[in-house]
Amino acid sequence: MRFAPLDPARIHRLLVAAALVAALWGVRAELPAGFALHFLGAALMYLMFGAPLALAGMAVAAAIACALGGGWGSWPAMWLADGVVPVLCAFAAHRLIERYAPPNLFVYVFGAGFAGAGLSMIASLAVHRLLGDGVDAFLALGLLLGFGEAFLTGALVTLFVVYRHEWVCTFDDSRYLARR
Repeated sequence: MRFAPLDPARIHRLLVAAALVAALWGVRAELPAGFALHFLGAALMYLMFGAPLALAGMAVAAAIACALGGGWGSWPAMWLADGVVPVLCAFAAHRLIERYAPPNLFVYVFGAGFAGAGLSMIASLAVHRLLGDGVDAFLALGLLLGFGEAFLTGALVTLFVVYRHEWVCTFDDSRYLARR
């Protein structure tokens, strides 16, 4: 994994991504128990910026979401369940893929992008359940939302790797595109 320097364009992309994640969180489905379902965007933030900047970006996204009506008291739980845990889950999936899977573009997209995002959504729902946020149908919601999160993240990672690979700091050209 490579760490790109913090240039103004990269910080700008991080802040725009945080605002887009907060907007994505605003598109939600309310359950009768009061729990709101939404896409996370955490795995994509990790793949684009790496773990430290993704955690910072998710903190900004949670702050924006709280400022727009979530209430500041919910910021720690929101950042933990929708930011920290999914980013760490995507990080773990990416590290496992780098260590045990062959260095292949499709392995990166489907493993780190698709599977990592799906697992991060399931982990987020597990944390929400542990926090008592009213997630009763955990298994069904985890599978449904995990697939949607995985599809959205996998599609965006594919587009970014093909057209703007310099935006994806976890993608290493020499590893995944080298001729063998």
